[in-house]
Amino acid sequence: MENQENIELYYEKARRKAKTNIVWFGIFSIVMLFAGLTSAYIVSKGDNFWVNFSMPKSLWISTAFILVSSITMILAVSASKKKNNKKTTLYLILTLVFGLLFAGAQYSTWTQLYEKGYSWADRIMNPETGEYMMQGTYGEDFTIQFQGTELIQEEDGLYFWGEQAIKIDKEEYDELKSTSPEMFVGKDFVRVQENKKNKSKIILEAVVKSKMPLSASFLSKLKEVGNVSSSYFYTITIVHLIHILVTLIYLITMIVLSTKKELNEDNQLKIKLGGYFWHFFAGLWVYLLLFLFLIH
Repeated sequence: MENQENIELYYEKARRKAKTNIVWFGIFSIVMLFAGLTSAYIVSKGDNFWVNFSMPKSLWISTAFILVSSITMILAVSASKKKNNKKTTLYLILTLVFGLLFAGAQYSTWTQLYEKGYSWADRIMNPETGEYMMQGTYGEDFTIQFQGTELIQEEDGLYFWGEQAIKIDKEEYDELKSTSPEMFVGKDFVRVQENKKNKSKIILEAVVKSKMPLSASFLSKLKEVGNVSSSYFYTITIVHLIHILVTLIYLITMIVLSTKKELNEDNQLKIKLGGYFWHFFAGLWVYLLLFLFLIH
């Protein structure tokens, strides 16, 4: 009889450990998913055209909601350990409410962006009129990057800071190489170099920073490309919210459980594992928020 109880206890512990391992595996899988999304975001940002736009303040409000919900979840887990069904139910309901408020704030963010012309998959410019699809003032509400370099909007078109090679003689080459001045011919000096493209002789050059107009071919391409940055923003935030909503459904089952059943070790574990997921998604959102504000 005692051996039978030991065997049952062993399998019970193994079953609980297996549940915990499944949760950690799920968290690891989600980490890999968002690592892939944010990595692709960074790569795309440095490739071709990219729109930097102001983030809505509602993102900070949603962050406050999810951080408070994480606190109420801690209290729910603590109450479940004390087998206090009423407090466990109360804190789980509060977590659910703050989770729904988080979802509402996220929806408000998407609505604000959509009203300003940032849709899931739309162009940066109207190909017919040449006007921006986004509302607001260039340089204040949004800017455009070209291959990692911010474009400058002027009345006669778009410009970017690039490098221009100016042919120099040997005496100028030696002087510039030795002194490395800040300016050369009225422009920011970068370096001197030997141009060996001409096989018959070496051409000496001074490289300077220069404001260069966006070529007609690139301007034409700008009118055709989509607003990749807003697409990434919607994708990352929506995928995160989908995981939040799934966890909210799990929270509802935990609320029902805490109102109808005894908070034994098995039910305490269910609430504890739900807490793991909830805290993880709260922390993940803080990471995504900082990523979007700092990298975007």
